[in-house]
Amino acid sequence: MNQYTSPMPSSSAQPGKDTTRRLDFSTILALLWHRRWWLIGSTLLFTLLGIYLVGSQQRIYLADSLIQIEDKGGSASLLGPLAGQATGSDESSTSDELEILASRLVLGQAVDRERLNIVVSPVRYPVIGDWLSNRHLRLPASLGGQDYAWGDDTLKVTTLELGGPWQQQTLTLEALGDERYRLLDAEGQPIVDGKVGENTLAEGIKVFVRELSAEPGARFTLTSISDLSAINSLKSRFTAVRNGTDTGVVTLSLSGSDQTAIVNTLDTITNVFLQQNIERESAEADNQLGFLGDQIPTLRGQLDEAESALNDYRRRRDSVDLTAESQQVMENLVGLDNQLTEIKLRLAELSRAYTSEHPAYRALVARRDSLNQEKARVQKQAEQLPAAQREALNLNRNVTVSQEIYVALLNKREEVRLKKAGTVGNVRILDPAVLQPVPISPKTSLMLAVFCMIGLMLGTLAALLRHAMRKGIDTAEQIEALDLPVYATVPLSPQQHNMMRRVRLKGEKGGREIYQGVLATSQPSDISIEALRSLRTSLHFALLDNRRKSVMFTGPSPGIGKSFVSLNLAAVSAEAGQRVLLIDADMRRGHLHHAFQRTSEQGGLSDVLSGASPLDSVLYHSRIDNLDFLGRGVAPPNPSELLMQPNFAELLEQLGERYDLIIIDTPPVLAVTEALIIGRHVGASLMVARFGMNQVRELEHARKKLENNGIHVKGAILNAIEPQAGDKHGYGYYNYSYA
Repeated sequence: MNQYTSPMPSSSAQPGKDTTRRLDFSTILALLWHRRWWLIGSTLLFTLLGIYLVGSQQRIYLADSLIQIEDKGGSASLLGPLAGQATGSDESSTSDELEILASRLVLGQAVDRERLNIVVSPVRYPVIGDWLSNRHLRLPASLGGQDYAWGDDTLKVTTLELGGPWQQQTLTLEALGDERYRLLDAEGQPIVDGKVGENTLAEGIKVFVRELSAEPGARFTLTSISDLSAINSLKSRFTAVRNGTDTGVVTLSLSGSDQTAIVNTLDTITNVFLQQNIERESAEADNQLGFLGDQIPTLRGQLDEAESALNDYRRRRDSVDLTAESQQVMENLVGLDNQLTEIKLRLAELSRAYTSEHPAYRALVARRDSLNQEKARVQKQAEQLPAAQREALNLNRNVTVSQEIYVALLNKREEVRLKKAGTVGNVRILDPAVLQPVPISPKTSLMLAVFCMIGLMLGTLAALLRHAMRKGIDTAEQIEALDLPVYATVPLSPQQHNMMRRVRLKGEKGGREIYQGVLATSQPSDISIEALRSLRTSLHFALLDNRRKSVMFTGPSPGIGKSFVSLNLAAVSAEAGQRVLLIDADMRRGHLHHAFQRTSEQGGLSDVLSGASPLDSVLYHSRIDNLDFLGRGVAPPNPSELLMQPNFAELLEQLGERYDLIIIDTPPVLAVTEALIIGRHVGASLMVARFGMNQVRELEHARKKLENNGIHVKGAILNAIEPQAGDKHGYGYYNYSYA
């Protein structure tokens, strides 16, 4: 059995030799360039994935409207000049209105009017249903498209009442055609049939469908959610933004997937808010009228008592006129009493809406205390008047104060009544709701850019990880650290891959790649062939003083390119005028005969060694001048025993007289023993290592195995080198482009 076992690690590399793989910026750039198809493939894959995901996402639209919230300063109030202290500034008034606008008081009514607690969801075709629906496409019935809803299908439900066993259940509505439908339970069993525009009743179920536009078989799910859930959902999609800090103009916006629904819902919100605002203004006028209604009768009684007292005094005193001094004192006291009474009324009004700690309330209390101090001072002046004048002054003052306050309240009541009759609120709708034509989500360009970057980053990461995890040889210095000269570094040839064909031979578990030609003849200018021409020169001088003009190519493991090196080196050597013989000594799995369009049954080395065929009958003269080929022949059961026979050494001696160079391709030294036998009879043994595949310890172990059997390894060849960073000359350190 041809079996390869990885050797144990070795530590014979010379100290002081730096064999560490370096990864600087230029190396990264070259590595990424070499793996550019990884990057392109990963980027393309994720871009296509992004196109699919973006195309499958639900389109979200935005509707907006414009309203104006005016200052309440002109509203009917008993607070007069101090109204601003009680109601706050225009900015705080607008902020309060915005809070009311987003409250459950307003949004809850919008939910009720628009039936937002009924959730209708189309049943889409698996995987690609959303993508097709967004493009208004549908699958034909032959592919099962009749059981699903598509982009143009719509369903409007205005009543969904679920009770009894159906509470918190999700029903399915299936279109039947001709505006008829069928309700199904969670298991898909029919419940009841219905028609658009008519109430559909069943035990615990009441449904009213306003509109149904869908092909027969299309399905929708119906779910009834709580009012609070519907309000929270609406609130999450609704925004109210003030346009500047010194303006009452506010922009309202609502997002959603149903274009018609968001426009209607936003209009409903603004109308509900406007109605609520008018009702609040009307309620404020009602409160003021109620307050005035309570105060006017009391003041009327006080006025009547004051007038009666003044008339009685005049009858008893036979009319007493006030002096100029008394008149002045009375006017001062009347003015102070009027102000104090007004403040008293204001405090009574404020106490309905604010506590005693409110700044407006405290300001009025401070004003009242100041007026009381002033009144006390004026009253001291009045006490210095004669007794008759003092009594007349007090009676006249009571009448005047009561009369003025009474008349003022009557006027205020009429003013409030007029304002209530013409209440329009302080909110105006400037622009009704309108739908913006471009969806706000998904952001196609941004998402595609993100997916493209993710693909590029993952491709880059994969290339770097593969490089970091690769433990194979990637520099000639790593081989030279073993005191093993590097005869050539052969670049990886993309053209060679095109000349390979994968086949599966009888009796093999896996396939193998075979040659369909010789690269040196079909692509003589290939960079790997140029490297082999350099090897040809080095090998010529290596064998110059050796009577054996034969060289063996082996390696630690299979699949490293020994046959490629042997085949194309033989071709370029023949082109130089040497008589060259190429021997495929891998009698187990050798496949060099395919490169010459031959078969193993046509005979070869195994047939010569076993005596089944004479040498000249199996020796093939190729179409390449000066190049002959000796294939492996029919696979023998004992290839190593055949090579150990004396006739193998005699065969090499005989061939050495006929050829200037004999190149022998052998099996891997760590897998089988043939190379250990052949190496005793050749002029030079060269080890082939594949870039990034063979490890230093493998190469060292293979060399030790050869040397323990008396075979000196002349040098090594680093094959299939991939482009490296920092190489301005192309590949590796030993190959330069020249034109």
